[in-house]
Amino acid sequence: MKQIYLLVCLGVFLLLGLNSYAQSFTTQSISDSIKNHFDINPIEKVYLDFDKSSYVSGETIWFKLYSTAGYLNQLSPLSRVVYVELFDPEATLIERIKVYSDNGIGASQIDLPNELMTGKYLIRAYTNWMLDGRKEYLFNKEVNIFNLFESPAIHTGTDDSKDISISFMPEGGKLIYGIESRVAFKALGIDGYGIEISGEVYDSKGNQITTIQSSHLGMGNFSFKPSSDNTYYVTIKEEPHKKYPLPKIEESGISLYLINLPQLNDIRFKLSNKGFNDEIIHIIGHSRGLPTYAASSVINATDLTGLIPKNSFLPGVNFITVFNSQGIPLAERAFFIDSIPQIKLSVEPDKISYGLRDKVSLSINAFDDGVLTESFLSLSVTSNNDVLIDTEENDILSYLYLSSDIKGYIEAPANYFNNTYSDAWQRLDLLMMTQGWSSFDWKLILQNGNRSPDFRIEQGLSVKGELNSDIRNKPIKNGTVSYLIQDSISIFDKVKTNLDGSFVINDLFFTGKKAIVLTGKNQKDKPNVKIVIDTVRIFPQPDKALHSLSGSLSAFQAKSIKKTLQRQEIEAAYDFENNYEVLDEVTVKASKVTEQEKVNNFYGAGDYTLDVAELAISETAQHPLELVRGRVSGVRVIGSALDWKVEIRGPGSINSGTDPLILVDNVEVPLDFLNTIPARQIEMVEVYKGASAVVFGVRGANGVLAFFTKTGEGDFTTYDRDNVTTKIIQGYSEFREFYSPDYSVKSAEHVKPDKRAVLLWDPFIKTSKEGGATIEFYTSDEPMTVTLTLEGMTKSGMVARYTSSFKVESE
Repeated sequence: MKQIYLLVCLGVFLLLGLNSYAQSFTTQSISDSIKNHFDINPIEKVYLDFDKSSYVSGETIWFKLYSTAGYLNQLSPLSRVVYVELFDPEATLIERIKVYSDNGIGASQIDLPNELMTGKYLIRAYTNWMLDGRKEYLFNKEVNIFNLFESPAIHTGTDDSKDISISFMPEGGKLIYGIESRVAFKALGIDGYGIEISGEVYDSKGNQITTIQSSHLGMGNFSFKPSSDNTYYVTIKEEPHKKYPLPKIEESGISLYLINLPQLNDIRFKLSNKGFNDEIIHIIGHSRGLPTYAASSVINATDLTGLIPKNSFLPGVNFITVFNSQGIPLAERAFFIDSIPQIKLSVEPDKISYGLRDKVSLSINAFDDGVLTESFLSLSVTSNNDVLIDTEENDILSYLYLSSDIKGYIEAPANYFNNTYSDAWQRLDLLMMTQGWSSFDWKLILQNGNRSPDFRIEQGLSVKGELNSDIRNKPIKNGTVSYLIQDSISIFDKVKTNLDGSFVINDLFFTGKKAIVLTGKNQKDKPNVKIVIDTVRIFPQPDKALHSLSGSLSAFQAKSIKKTLQRQEIEAAYDFENNYEVLDEVTVKASKVTEQEKVNNFYGAGDYTLDVAELAISETAQHPLELVRGRVSGVRVIGSALDWKVEIRGPGSINSGTDPLILVDNVEVPLDFLNTIPARQIEMVEVYKGASAVVFGVRGANGVLAFFTKTGEGDFTTYDRDNVTTKIIQGYSEFREFYSPDYSVKSAEHVKPDKRAVLLWDPFIKTSKEGGATIEFYTSDEPMTVTLTLEGMTKSGMVARYTSSFKVESE
């Protein structure tokens, strides 16, 4: 047996890329191409930290995002737009918002509708840059959402069928006849979770070859030497009448055997092969796009072994990939280097225990090797009476350095870093064998290919379109498109069109829905043009949670839902807009959603609400203004076809104009915009006049007509007139501050009982090299054990998570 000791220092092969694609590859050219590709196309990730793990319909999901880029998981300055989506158990999109990422940090919230049914929902997050090539690495989190009012429709587990599926993964990628190989396996039950199994391996002649036994969450491995004239299958005791075939036996190939013991300072590997004779192979170690180890050797019938010091690799998931001289991957193995860069967090409360409505003061510091350091943290403070902390789900450490670097769902990922399990390293290595395949497009990488232009880095919101002549409909090059965002005094500019008449307005920043007004002119500064907005937006396919809720509600879950209902009843029972009077006893029940809630009216009820379904003219009206004409006192509507005039009370603006403010789905639009919306698509009209229009400020001085369209009935977001186009676009999600009462200042509102489940959610805690942060909040009216969950990271990619608890006692 030939043995080699290979170590290539980090950086030796990290040179500039190849100038041209070559048919024959060297170790250096492969390393160069990998480094070049990921320098130009850095891997970007998104991780979300939540205030808690499960929710009740009607609650708010609070979250903080951390966006990282590159092989060190550093906070990303690349993408400033992060998409966060919520899907129901049937993969129907419930909500999609855009969150602003300020150098890798952002926060927002999703308000859950009351009508959501009980089930396992999926939250997905990603940047546009992540959608090319690595879509399977988008952030995914399954959350349980329970309906507040109705009996949960949960699978009761009465189906006795196990319906076990088993996947087999030969180490290195292939089973090759005549070579002893390890085969990892993973068994999943009908619920999609790992299930423990035991059984035997047989050949096609019915001879038992070996036995198998899972050791962790349905995962295990076994070894055997396949022969060329056989096929193999597995039977298990849990489903004795079912045969599970092993992968096809290959006539030739390379088998990669790897040892990664925690007590060793090196990674040890052995390469065995069939069908190779005096051929050159290239062995590349890499992690998150950075080549860290490179060597080449001539391989023949003799096994090739090697030792690689662990400090040659990056912390977290690493890969060894074996290429031939044509750049074709022959074998690959993932392994984990357990040296995650971490900072230490310190949280010191000012007391050992607290009373009811007592002030809590926390002193928070972050240390790097005993020295104060800068960090960006998020803190959730929850009541153990109402919130269960899932200690097995992804945290910032397990996600950034494990889950985000391998494909597929990982069950209980945080457990792989739990030091209480003596075999945690063995479990982690099984995970590497069963799910560790890099899935890189090696052909694209080694030929120095480029990414698709459809998935560029977004530094802000954007609008794309074309400028064409108004008669011949030909593209206009070197024309201009001026733009302004309504309700903004700072967003206005102009861009030039390209040779094909296209234009892009990049890096816009605004929150909520806004109307952008575009005005086009040709190269001679003439308005004989029309603008066509590109409304096509590429989003990844809808996803749903891989698992479903099963069994009946636990006693804790039932109690938590009941407590949530009590909190809603408390909110409904106190009217602080009416002299802070306590109302009669209120029982909150499932009821018809109000019109204001139904159409998501930001501004609340006005003086008149017109429910179009109740109007006799609803079926015959053509124009939205026909629904208003003659139905509201003080509102004068005249006109027909496309020429309309509206007046609400007398002139009131500073310019003595008479035009009212027109809104469509909460967005300010020109009056002519209504010409593009059929009356049958209007759900409701809200009329504001007099005092009710004060909420709009100067803009509402002449009154307001707010039209709300039916959901899912069509796209009524673009209006064209001559060389002017108005387009309603969705901006960033508006961040709301989490409400936490301040009992140091007397307020009539404090008579309300305080039964909060989440005492504090603070996503923007920052420590520095000069000192930490002081966080203050108040306890509630209930004795409880409070859990503090603090996690975050530094700019350089060092991560941290900290949990502690304290008691709240009655006097």
